[in-house]
Amino acid sequence: MIKSDYMLRILFIGIITISALRVNAQSEINDFKYVVVPDNYTFFKGKDVYQINSLTKFLFNKYGFEAYMNGDDYPEDLKINGCKALQADVKRKSGVFVTKLTVELKDCNGRIVFTSSEGRSREKEFKPAYHEALREAFKDVEGLHYNYNGNKEKSVRIKGQQEEGVVSEEMQAVALSSSIESTISYLFNNTIFVFKKQEYGFEIFKHEEKEMLVGKAFKSKISKSYIVQAGDLSGNGYFDAYSNFILERINPVTNKIVTDTFARQ
Repeated sequence: MIKSDYMLRILFIGIITISALRVNAQSEINDFKYVVVPDNYTFFKGKDVYQINSLTKFLFNKYGFEAYMNGDDYPEDLKINGCKALQADVKRKSGVFVTKLTVELKDCNGRIVFTSSEGRSREKEFKPAYHEALREAFKDVEGLHYNYNGNKEKSVRIKGQQEEGVVSEEMQAVALSSSIESTISYLFNNTIFVFKKQEYGFEIFKHEEKEMLVGKAFKSKISKSYIVQAGDLSGNGYFDAYSNFILERINPVTNKIVTDTFARQ
């Protein structure tokens, strides 16, 4: 009897703890205005395989979020400040005859603010299996009852009015300090990029099994921006107030200007 009461007490505490974590996650997620979905996941070689990335974007929009896929034409405020968005990711777990997926949301600093329960499917065909498992995982996203509250923007406006522009000066100082560090790490499309300070600007490395030089960023003489020469990632970039690196470039497939956010780590 004592053992039974003890187990019930542990179960009750567990339920309360999980409920509290969900409430906290919901409250924090409501602070973010957008969700950005990658156009490929690490467990696939290729973009939007089985349309799983498109389905991810669709489901976020279905459950009240304003979601964009990497490469879409972002709203102006998101172009200016990438930290307005949560970065979505889908993780696959290995399983015999079972497809297992979970959904993650990270802030611009790479901090996980939400992880769904595991969605499963026993479908034999790949596309139906991934779609069923993803929809199952999104039941937790639906349960968040997301509703953007604008709290962060309100707090910045109020503080800015109270301090008469001090916030703007402090944010510029943060951005400037980030640009003079010798080595800065960023997360973009589930890959770590390392910026190493040089006289002309930065060398840019992709960090996977080992560091690989992918290009350079040259400091512009007429502004605080950088001219980036790095293959498909070539364009113009700058450090935002949160020390992220914002890159504007031409999408080689669509020939449209896209804005990418390299999230400071």
